[in-house]
Amino acid sequence: MRIRRRRLRPNTLRAYRADLVIAAAHFDLPLDQITPQVIEAFLADPAIAPNTARRRSAALSRLFQWAMREAYGRSNPCDLAEPISLERRLPRPVPGGDPRTDVAKVIAAAPQPYRLIFTLLRETGMRIGEALGLNLGDVTLEPGREGLRVREAKNKTERVVTLGPNSTPMSLRGLRAHLRDLTGLPRTTPLFSSNRRTRVSYAAAQYQWAQRSAKAGLRYTLHQLRHTRGTELIEEGKALEIVQRVLGHRDIRSTQGYADLSETRARAALEG
Repeated sequence: MRIRRRRLRPNTLRAYRADLVIAAAHFDLPLDQITPQVIEAFLADPAIAPNTARRRSAALSRLFQWAMREAYGRSNPCDLAEPISLERRLPRPVPGGDPRTDVAKVIAAAPQPYRLIFTLLRETGMRIGEALGLNLGDVTLEPGREGLRVREAKNKTERVVTLGPNSTPMSLRGLRAHLRDLTGLPRTTPLFSSNRRTRVSYAAAQYQWAQRSAKAGLRYTLHQLRHTRGTELIEEGKALEIVQRVLGHRDIRSTQGYADLSETRARAALEG
């Protein structure tokens, strides 16, 4: 089945594909036997964020629209499923101490290019789709101007992810080594390619992370690396506006959640 590409950004298309793979493994039912209740149970997983549930609902809705056009089904159960609550939740960073050390070990043990991908997510707070969408020409490593140009940002606004020898040391070392291996290739070459020379997919990155995390006995998601970086910046005393720029939030209210989280922790420590 092909999701219609019209009006879908490349990162969204990749995410939809990964969502449908997850849904197929969960349902194990013919399309015409999937009910609104089945959809609701799938989307009610407490381990996923509301925005992820909403995206999965959109991917499933498009699937059933296609099924109706092709006469594989008569209705779209997503239309009758309960709407997803989108109430704002606090970020879910990896706890400090041993858990973050364990995560660092998982990253260090990953094969390339996944080790560098995970390192970027951990040190910069980038979204996985932003990292996978990078091309060779989006990388600047000139001293004092190091950065990554994100052209496929979630909020549709291009931005530059700042790199530095103090803030992102492992990312810089990894990128310099990686670019040496890509010398002479066009600037439009994907920064991260699979063994088949195609751009590393969203599903492949998620699979690699899940497999290696499970082997280490961890249950943190890739997106929690972003939450962890944002939380660290707040804990280091960085201004909300700086954290907003680092994470690429259009609305500073999204960034405010990291400050709220720190206040919650402080109160728990004082009153515990």
